[in-house]
Amino acid sequence: MKTLIIIRHSKAEKGSGRDIDRHLTETGHRDAIQVAELLKSKGYEIDKILSSNSERTKRTTQLFSGVLGIDNDAVFFFESLYLADVLGISETIELYGGSKANTLAVVGHNPGVTNFVTDLTHTSIDNIPTSGVAVMEVDLEDWAQLGSAGKKLVATFSPKDL
Repeated sequence: MKTLIIIRHSKAEKGSGRDIDRHLTETGHRDAIQVAELLKSKGYEIDKILSSNSERTKRTTQLFSGVLGIDNDAVFFFESLYLADVLGISETIELYGGSKANTLAVVGHNPGVTNFVTDLTHTSIDNIPTSGVAVMEVDLEDWAQLGSAGKKLVATFSPKDL
């Protein structure tokens, strides 16, 4: 049994330039740190992070990594996760998750992350908010088996829980 943690990027500035270049707001910085501290207090230890390559997801990933003590060599950024749909998220996990990471985190965007969690766990989640987290248990040995593995939503966290 492995753990998959889906994280939506933190609150970002309104678009004034290219969407991919949007920075986090002060609230976004604070929320990311607080939700990461909540994950840490619940005992979650992330082995590997796959993140979208946008500025806001990179910064969210850096903030979570800092709080959770994740080494830079366990953090990977992918264009395939930028505004990815369910299939794009699944394929990236299957290709790059590997077998060694018992707890894998993915940092991405809505509506993809919400749809991904809803589709995989057959639960009804209206919206994963910015800095929101969904934790799933996944019955597999290697992340390449994600498509055929049993999945269960076990927890959700958001800045509103603080």
